[in-house]
Amino acid sequence: MKIEEVIEKLKTDSIISRKEYEDIVRQINPNLSDRTIFWQLAKLQDMGVLQKIGQNSFHVRNNENSKREYFYGYSKEMQDIVDMIKEEYPLVDFQVWEFVQLNEFVNHQIGKNVFFIEVERDLEESIFNRLKEYCSRILLCPKEDMFYNYFEENMVVIQRLLSEAPKTQSDVKGCSLEKLLVDLFSNKLTGQLVERAEYPGIYEEAFRKYYIDEKKLFRYARRRNLEKEIRDFIEKETNIQLFTEAGNA
Repeated sequence: MKIEEVIEKLKTDSIISRKEYEDIVRQINPNLSDRTIFWQLAKLQDMGVLQKIGQNSFHVRNNENSKREYFYGYSKEMQDIVDMIKEEYPLVDFQVWEFVQLNEFVNHQIGKNVFFIEVERDLEESIFNRLKEYCSRILLCPKEDMFYNYFEENMVVIQRLLSEAPKTQSDVKGCSLEKLLVDLFSNKLTGQLVERAEYPGIYEEAFRKYYIDEKKLFRYARRRNLEKEIRDFIEKETNIQLFTEAGNA
């Protein structure tokens, strides 16, 4: 049985359960093993045909729309920092993002860039001490007043990486879009640099242009005690249609 036969049976922009998927497959070939069905399910997710949105539920993506996987091309300055950390601290878990990364989604464009380096617990100071040999403008886990007092172009900010923060599949060490969206509500520094009035537009543009893994987004939001706040925000202040329900992500 070819996987294309399964794709033809799937209704785009619909939600199906794992059981419904298995029923579709067995209608085509009743003799398929559970192992083969599992492999095909994983393959369809890798191909972008199915998006997992709950423990046993999937969104059948519409291939005719223009949504794509999120990717941001980091500046040479940021890439140099990433390469140095990976070379000298190969076992350290860290993620990076740039403040101007949000310009794709905001109306009022961000003029001054900041390089954010989020590092696993207890290693922030080690990375800070190493990077300050190369970076003249660098802060270690600053409070809001320190951040704003020293805020300037191309400043480097070292912060703690929260456990269970969603990751990208890339080796670039960049933050996932799901994490960036949640951190608007949880990160006091960046949350105040971007006007609250921009939030609905940021979310709508992100959901319109890119595939958002709702399961990943709300699992991280729950880790930061923000799931209800973000769900209420999406429901009341945006035109986004969610595929997951509270408690199922």
